[in-house]
Amino acid sequence: MNKHRLRTPLRQWAYGLLALGFVGVNANAASDMDKLVDRRTPLVIDFLGGTYLPGPKAIIVSGAFGLVGKLTINGDAATLEKVSGVPNVDFTAIHRLSDTEVLLGSAKGKIYLYDGSKVTEVASLSEFEEPVLDIVTASSGAWAVGARGLVAHSADGKKWEKVDIKNVDQPVVNLPDGKQGEWYFGVSNVITETVKFVANAGGRPVVNEQDYTLYPDEGYIQLNKDLDADPAPSITFSFNPGPAFRAGDVSWNVVLAEGDTITLAGEFGMVLQSTDAGKTWVRRDTILSPKEPEPAYWLTGVHHGETIWLAGAAGVSRSSHDRGVTWTPAPSSGTEGIFGMTLTSGGQPVIAGAVGLIGVLDNDKWKTADRTELNLLSWLKTPVEMPDGTLVVLGGRSTAILYKDGAWMRIPVTVK
Repeated sequence: MNKHRLRTPLRQWAYGLLALGFVGVNANAASDMDKLVDRRTPLVIDFLGGTYLPGPKAIIVSGAFGLVGKLTINGDAATLEKVSGVPNVDFTAIHRLSDTEVLLGSAKGKIYLYDGSKVTEVASLSEFEEPVLDIVTASSGAWAVGARGLVAHSADGKKWEKVDIKNVDQPVVNLPDGKQGEWYFGVSNVITETVKFVANAGGRPVVNEQDYTLYPDEGYIQLNKDLDADPAPSITFSFNPGPAFRAGDVSWNVVLAEGDTITLAGEFGMVLQSTDAGKTWVRRDTILSPKEPEPAYWLTGVHHGETIWLAGAAGVSRSSHDRGVTWTPAPSSGTEGIFGMTLTSGGQPVIAGAVGLIGVLDNDKWKTADRTELNLLSWLKTPVEMPDGTLVVLGGRSTAILYKDGAWMRIPVTVK
């Protein structure tokens, strides 16, 4: 199916940024990787994540090769002070836990805690060492997501338990029309006994295998004849997230939380949401297609009050202004993938991504920075808001861009 075309090149995109250290390892050597001591040395500093902490009054940054450090902004310059004694692992996610602590997710499915002085492993979430791709905290606790259906929750950020997402509710949706043909749901692994298809054919209720045929594993319905327009044909069901015949095998790249509302997004364009702190889940942003869909691949997002934004591959983004119940497509920012996103204190969306992409939404158009003028030679990923309302956008090759008063400025980073 077209779904799987998106899976291989984009899955675990953040982990792919870390693969340079393993180039040239042959198959036999790879089988003994666990026995080897990791002696990789970074050629450059790549900021894969960052979050501001009021305690040290600095941005805590993280990245490959055990990078954890304090990035202090001083006017038009920045100073990086690396934390010593950090395990030589690749950190793929970071989020503030308190004014002095951050949670770190690793490329091998582990959670670490930085308490202001040292980095300590607190949990191992993935049996198959799949990467943790995002972390968030809210009043409902801390949430971590990653590849192969990884979802975990912690009340305090230290003791974690896995969350198994099944029986997701698909709210009632009307078929765009009832003419003979096919309608794809955009999800697979439909639970047959939960399907409620309400439609008429010639004034009588439709009959399965006569008027229509349901393909639950593949996720579509075939109309064998034209159905009545009134009432409009509608369908609802429950399903298990993941590709056809492989429930659960979906990469969750984004987790957002405010209070008890948790939003997940990732492969196959799926947006799942829980409003009861993870007890039950419902699908959002439903789109029915007359052919096999080519859904968005979500990589990042932001939740602030009633507003939620999601963005991802090929410059695709969508917004919701009712806490995720309904969604509206946003203008395209181009063909480059969007790796990071935030909202300014005034509610203006800011994006960062591949090939030095950086920009703000202005009058329904993305106003991007001049990459040549800023001498951008690498990807950008992490917008961090400072106490004074300015933004610092971080990325590869020690890149730090300051956004203040509507202007972009590159600031040099000095390593102490």
